[in-house]
Amino acid sequence: MGNKAASCWGALAVLTIGLTGCATQGPTHLYLAGPAGGAIVDRDLEGGRHDVLEGFLQSDERVIGLGYEYNTDYIWLRLAPGDELLTIKRSERKEWYRYELPAAFGTEGAASLDLAVRAFNRMVYAAMPEPGLVGKVTRYGDVLDGVRPGDTTRPIGGLAWDQVNDRLLVLYADDGSVVAYADEVTPVATVRFDRVVTATSLAYDSNRQRYYVPLPAAAGAGIGEFDAEGRFLGPVALPAESTGRAIDAGQRSAVRVF
Repeated sequence: MGNKAASCWGALAVLTIGLTGCATQGPTHLYLAGPAGGAIVDRDLEGGRHDVLEGFLQSDERVIGLGYEYNTDYIWLRLAPGDELLTIKRSERKEWYRYELPAAFGTEGAASLDLAVRAFNRMVYAAMPEPGLVGKVTRYGDVLDGVRPGDTTRPIGGLAWDQVNDRLLVLYADDGSVVAYADEVTPVATVRFDRVVTATSLAYDSNRQRYYVPLPAAAGAGIGEFDAEGRFLGPVALPAESTGRAIDAGQRSAVRVF
């Protein structure tokens, strides 16, 4: 009986891995992009090194949203003009997917067009032009019904995903606060930063509980690092190529199983 039970649990574990995948935790990296035809910068926040991924954007394309998914090592880019999603397999330095988004995802009038990716099912969440609305796109490019976290019409300034607690994080452009939502729509916590930020994109290190947010020009621009309570820890040291304002953070996995 014991051997049969163990075999069942083993089979279930294999099935679970096959459906969802898993990956070991590694050092935290910050990913940045933005300028037309520019590079994507991969910054090792703990080791101080950086890498530059080039050749994926056309000269007239610019990145207006960015999300990273550590299980698959995909960097998701939201592009304009053209309203497209581009996926780069970072470890292989290859373009993996490119999807055209419907008109509802257009860029007109939005405070931010940031992306977040939920690692569990690789769902891509996109800030929409309509205030308070978040679009959903599967990793295969299927567009699902959007959600309105907190049933609010506040303008969204950035998105991230807390992979540890499985919560959607929304940075609001009206006051720079971040609200955490369980089940995509139920508010469970709010963080207010202790200094002014530029609400255009949001990154979150789920394991170290650190927020990364663009800073205004008056504060020297760049990217600010904040702790779980919103206290400013200092600016992130960035290489010269890091001029973008679309950001995300994630653990660099050493081993991936799918």
